[in-house]
Amino acid sequence: MLNIQEIRKALPHRYPFLMVDKIIEIIQNQRVVGYKNISINEPWTKGHFPDEPIFPGVLILETMAQIGGFAFWSPNSTDEQLRGYISSMDKIKFIHPVYPGDRLIIEATVSAKLNQHAQVICVAKVDEKIVAKSVISYVFK
Repeated sequence: MLNIQEIRKALPHRYPFLMVDKIIEIIQNQRVVGYKNISINEPWTKGHFPDEPIFPGVLILETMAQIGGFAFWSPNSTDEQLRGYISSMDKIKFIHPVYPGDRLIIEATVSAKLNQHAQVICVAKVDEKIVAKSVISYVFK
């Protein structure tokens, strides 16, 4: 399990683009589970949409990518920061909207890894209900 201080050491992202609140499970090179709490106090709520704020799909994908990368993170790494870059996103499906007050849980399973290239299958859930899916490929440097 990683708390926000440990996440900030591993990821270069900062407000308003840090999309990980906690990592609750890591099986290195196999699986990771983490979450982001969706807050009404976030900047996107003013414009997406003012009368009914819905967490933007592109931010759901970014949350998946940030959490999914932790499947390749090691606490024993000499380089503290995780430097993975998205190379592609495929099979994207948005199934249900995500609202302020929701906890967006991301489950990412490694489907391929070869040298600096890797792929994860991500499922996003709110209260055990699937809200989005994607396959994300990374290049690590």
